[in-house]
Amino acid sequence: MDAFAQKLKKPDKDMFLRWLYILAGMALYALSLNLFLVGNRIAAGGISGIATVLVTIVPLSVGTIILIINIPILLAAVVIKGWKYTAGTIVCALIYSAATDLLAFLPTLTEDNLTAAVFGGVLYGFGMAAVTLGRGSTGGTDLLSRLLIEKFPTMRVGMMSLIVDGITVILATIVFGNIEVALYASVTIIVCSMIADRLMISIDRASVCMLITSLHAHDVADPLMEEFHIAVTRIHGTGMFTDKERNILLFAISPREIHEVKHQMKDLDPTAFLIVLSASELVGGQFRPRFHRP
Repeated sequence: MDAFAQKLKKPDKDMFLRWLYILAGMALYALSLNLFLVGNRIAAGGISGIATVLVTIVPLSVGTIILIINIPILLAAVVIKGWKYTAGTIVCALIYSAATDLLAFLPTLTEDNLTAAVFGGVLYGFGMAAVTLGRGSTGGTDLLSRLLIEKFPTMRVGMMSLIVDGITVILATIVFGNIEVALYASVTIIVCSMIADRLMISIDRASVCMLITSLHAHDVADPLMEEFHIAVTRIHGTGMFTDKERNILLFAISPREIHEVKHQMKDLDPTAFLIVLSASELVGGQFRPRFHRP
């Protein structure tokens, strides 16, 4: 019964964490727009960039414009990809629009365009990383790019997104009649991409350990698996100098736990040889760098 209860709780916990990341990301998106970008007319690509342009022309809020532009894209997604694929995105799009309007009362923190472009990009980058961790999507030009790939399968998603965002920046330049708009928007896009990529790499970063020992494999692996809740793989090896059999234990662990591993090895096998390699990302298995071990 306890095992069955645990199986029920784990999906609930994962779903809670997913939506926690998504909601945090939406809030950061909204803060980026209201505190830095919209007030300084920095249209840094995407639907939010288009909304930043249109809000100066039409008497609607930024969140409302984002939602209106999203509607035909989401409908197209339902037709092309199906309801199951699009349902979560629709919810995220609604939350995004609502959060943007709910925080619209916040003042623009700076009138310096460069400062606004940089800090707007930083907040947006943090938001993008959070939404990605939650496996969410606000729809917009990212979804549009993926739909266009269906019609142009030879085009990469990244290139398609660049084209769509580039059109937004050009539109802003024409409407505002100022080339500097495009330059500041480019700064925001670059900063946002750098922050999001760096955060994703840091979050998924891990250390791969190769531990060479002369002891029986289980004498070393079992305490490690029990203490750190990791999977350990044994590889047979031979010491070329001594011509004796050695066990090579391969496992992945969080960088912050390397010191604990070293400390434990002093008790398990002081003569063991430990090699620590940096890994930018690990997928699958029992390694979970994003959450605390049980």
